[in-house]
Amino acid sequence: MPGPFRTRAFRTSTSRTVALRAVALRTGTSRTVVLRTGRITPPPASPVPPDPPDPPDHGLPDRRREHGRSRNQSVHFSLLTHVNTAKLRPLGLVATAAAVTLTLTAATAPAATAGPKPTPAQKTAQKTAQKTAATAPAVLTGYKLAPGLLRITGGRTAGNPSQFHGVLGIPRGKGPHPVVVVLHGTHHNCVAPGNPYIAKKPVKTTWPLVCAKPGVPVKGSLGPDYLRQNVGQSYLVEELTRKGFAAVAIDVVSPEIWWGGETEPAKGYTDLVNAHLKLLADLDRGKNHGLRINAKGRIDTSRVGLVGHSRGGGHVLSPAAARRAGLFGTVAIQPAENAEPAPHKVPVLNIRGACDEDTSPTAGLDTMKQLARAGTTRVAADVLLAGTGHRMLNTNLSATDPGGAIGTCERAQVASPSAARAQTAQLTADFLAQALKKAPAYRLPALKGLAPKAVNLRKGGPAVTLRPATATPYTEPHHIPLTSSEQRVLPAIPKNLKVSKEPDAGI
Repeated sequence: MPGPFRTRAFRTSTSRTVALRAVALRTGTSRTVVLRTGRITPPPASPVPPDPPDPPDHGLPDRRREHGRSRNQSVHFSLLTHVNTAKLRPLGLVATAAAVTLTLTAATAPAATAGPKPTPAQKTAQKTAQKTAATAPAVLTGYKLAPGLLRITGGRTAGNPSQFHGVLGIPRGKGPHPVVVVLHGTHHNCVAPGNPYIAKKPVKTTWPLVCAKPGVPVKGSLGPDYLRQNVGQSYLVEELTRKGFAAVAIDVVSPEIWWGGETEPAKGYTDLVNAHLKLLADLDRGKNHGLRINAKGRIDTSRVGLVGHSRGGGHVLSPAAARRAGLFGTVAIQPAENAEPAPHKVPVLNIRGACDEDTSPTAGLDTMKQLARAGTTRVAADVLLAGTGHRMLNTNLSATDPGGAIGTCERAQVASPSAARAQTAQLTADFLAQALKKAPAYRLPALKGLAPKAVNLRKGGPAVTLRPATATPYTEPHHIPLTSSEQRVLPAIPKNLKVSKEPDAGI
């Protein structure tokens, strides 16, 4: 674009000096000049001196040409004006000798914008609007590629079949954005309608390879509905996008089901996370694998945060997760732990629920104390949420037991499930945002009614305190669009693969 034009003053028949500003807009190979009226000022004491002549073009360095015109070329036009003591209205551009002729030369430096300065209130409103736009949640997108095979370390078969499904959110702001991968827990996935531990309207599909076939009578606990448990934690993805992360909740059923006899589920988790990160890296390069996702240049897979709930939380605390390249922070939510130590060198947050009916209200606490004593990280934070159960943090599961109680908590002690999810999401996103910036102290959000208690168990580490916060709404999981493709990232599943479908397989 050419630079703004200098303002020229001229005398009118009313003996008033009129200041006009011209803005050049380039369209095609021509320029359109739009004039805006300025303020009418009293006449000067002496005639307006003529402008000095423009320097000759020869001898100047050659400037970049735009659409055949050098940037320092003059634009000539005629202006016929009618001057009114109240208003100055340009009536049009005409070619007439009676009109005043102006010569406008493109300036090399931007001119100051005319007009009143914004008030403090306007500045505040502008900053608020910019901040709101920067933190607005992304539109979430579910993606699905062809199922594949996870290679295993032992067992009776070559591998475990696995879905390849995720819920992705990318911030609206300029990228590339660091990545956070969210891993759900191990819950019943192949269920029959009416299971009391499943939400009334879960996000589900069918997968006859591992679940019962639709229309066939159900035996035992194995039903035809394959639940997309990762969609049940899309609220975490949405909150993470508000903090500038490209976040994805992935399907991680296979590592814990042991269809093929896997003895090291941590390897399955690691392989799945790697596969989804490969997809995100491809999306960043513009290779979308047939998915309707445009993310070129917007995802930075060299910086990775890990979030896990239940069994997924146990994995993110594991040595396998701690060794991940580019890891900047970890959040374990009500983790179902393994016995191995967690030698994390990055900031770690453990979130517990006081009404946890599954992994207990002390889930992860011993591991965090051990991590604090090891001294490998300066942040081993622990937060306890009042009234928070285990299932309520996945919208595909029933939030409470019949009657409203859960675990050892009576109905009156149980928090609102939506508030518990909002609190968990904000703690997760805020902690990782501060971990990424290597904050000298952590100030985490506390919603009214959840009464969180926070502490950094590492002596001498950054302080962890709380600040008041308000709940934010989240997209209803059924409203998240899905884009799918038959392309694959995982190896193909052999046609002759045998999958255990025992009635009590627990999947």
